Amino acid sequence: MTMKIAMRSVACTKITVLSSAAVLLSGCSWLGIGGGQNSYQTQNSRYEGSANVQMGQRGQRVLGRCQITSPTQRIPPGCRPEEVTLALGAPATSYAQPAQYTNNGYGSQVGAAQIGATQIGTRQAAQAGSAPQIRSKRPRLRGQFSMEIDHSVGGELYATEITPLVAAYNRPAFAEGSTSGSVADGEVTTITYTSSPVRIGEIYTPKISFDDVYTAPLRISGGFEYILGDHATVYANAGYTRAEGKKGGSVAINEELLKTTEVETFITDPADGIVGTSLGTTSGTIFLPNENAALFDYDFNDLTKYDFEVGGRYYFSPILKNALQRPLTPFVSASGGAAHYNATTVSENQRQRFLTRPFEDTQVNPTGDFYDVSFGAPVQIYDAQWVPYGAVRAGLEWQMTPKTALAFEAGVKYEGARDFSNGTQGDEIISIPVTIRGSYNF
Repeated sequence: MTMKIAMRSVACTKITVLSSAAVLLSGCSWLGIGGGQNSYQTQNSRYEGSANVQMGQRGQRVLGRCQITSPTQRIPPGCRPEEVTLALGAPATSYAQPAQYTNNGYGSQVGAAQIGATQIGTRQAAQAGSAPQIRSKRPRLRGQFSMEIDHSVGGELYATEITPLVAAYNRPAFAEGSTSGSVADGEVTTITYTSSPVRIGEIYTPKISFDDVYTAPLRISGGFEYILGDHATVYANAGYTRAEGKKGGSVAINEELLKTTEVETFITDPADGIVGTSLGTTSGTIFLPNENAALFDYDFNDLTKYDFEVGGRYYFSPILKNALQRPLTPFVSASGGAAHYNATTVSENQRQRFLTRPFEDTQVNPTGDFYDVSFGAPVQIYDAQWVPYGAVRAGLEWQMTPKTALAFEAGVKYEGARDFSNGTQGDEIISIPVTIRGSYNF
């Protein structure tokens, strides 16, 4: 009898221990400590995050490393904000659903993700009675800052003309020459270098393009972009542009260069009292046709302008989803606005050619060596004024984080003509703007 009681006591003790162990294991599984099968899902869309959902051995829900059960819960230790996902409530027998970022950004995939997540959360909450409904908030406003090179490809800034300074070009005033020998030696040689319009003389007056003077204007702008939906936005910007003015084009006095050599001989016989009697002069001329004897450069002041524009963008679906970790989204845009230019002035400067060098093989520049003669006073050719403009662009936007993005874009820009100070109208300007733009979601 005593032995039977002892065996029953041991059996009861084993049953109690096994029951306690089962309870402890069940509790550990609920706390996320027990073993289970891991499943990792990545949503490579423009603003969506990744989900990390685990299922326990007995159908119990096991939280991932960076999952939370409430939007107000703190970020788990060791997790970055963009890694945090919200676990949806589910019955023990249901399949796991991917969680979403608690702070979604703007993108073509977010709307569907939010609706799907909300519907799943509602059904599971009704079944499990514990999970809160997800309310993902789409950002409505983005700040943007950009830098742009606005390179002109069409349009004339200034048409040169024969000015009084050019018309009054005085060739003898710029003649060069030398004299050698003496009367006592019996011979005097005089060499003169000058130019003449007799044969091919012509004045070239080229037209100066906007790009000749302002090669790469730099524009800095800032503004806001308002998000209308999954694909469309509208934006408004204010910009400031500056470019250094330089010499553009020139009027060229193109004619023939002349080298004239005159040799005068003398009879000198002191014994007969004859000193310095001229026997006559012989001369010869060498000419170089179709050469620039003088140039008149046009030096322009610096360009400054500020502008205001409004426009809209259309974002397509992200591309290369399987190859890139961060979403890359193509887009197109159109905008219009007005720009205010400062007044434009030009100074006419004369440069004269060294006429001796091409004949004596001492020329450095194959097209001629020139020196400055005079610098004219600035003359205003455009008044300060407003002009309209419009642009179309296309580009790619890279979503660096849920709040920040970097975009590269290029396009075509058309700008209305400015009026000259004398009342005549100038040319329209066509340019190719290339832009890098950063944005931040508020």
